[in-house]
Amino acid sequence: MTIVAESVRRYSTFFKKSQATEVLDYGTGNMRNAFFMAKQGFKVFAADIPEQIEKLRDRPLVKNIERLMATDELPDSRLNVDLVLSTYVFNIIMESSERHLYLENAVANLKPGGYLLMEVRCRKPHERCDTTCSDYFSCSDCSKTLTHEELDGLLNPHGLRRISHYYRSHAVSAIYQYN
Repeated sequence: MTIVAESVRRYSTFFKKSQATEVLDYGTGNMRNAFFMAKQGFKVFAADIPEQIEKLRDRPLVKNIERLMATDELPDSRLNVDLVLSTYVFNIIMESSERHLYLENAVANLKPGGYLLMEVRCRKPHERCDTTCSDYFSCSDCSKTLTHEELDGLLNPHGLRRISHYYRSHAVSAIYQYN
């Protein structure tokens, strides 16, 4: 089993103290964060693309998850959770329209006053986005890395305001609150 994201581990106590007990792991991947949060006593919903959900359905630990769902179910779900987890999802969503849809779905399933925990690969000064990109992170199609300021620019229009962030060697994590 893979290790839980550092931001999820680090902030889980904060979320418990804030009574943010219902969680949507949006872009659950291999469910590492969903399983961790369920083990910590959170009520967890896990969502990913339909193909990934099919791969996950037979995993034994899925019984500890409140609901496993495909992302196309999210626009109408209105889960009203206290917390949405998003770890490294924005590093793979390349189109701005897809990012916008992702954030709309997150907010649509989040309670007012609820939290969004966003963890992404952070930008290093001399790192190129890939071998086909001729600019250093200035092309509009490059989404492999982000700073907390860039996250603010993407999330603020959706009613999400950053309340905390920290950098590690390869990642930035930020907590946003929905108003």
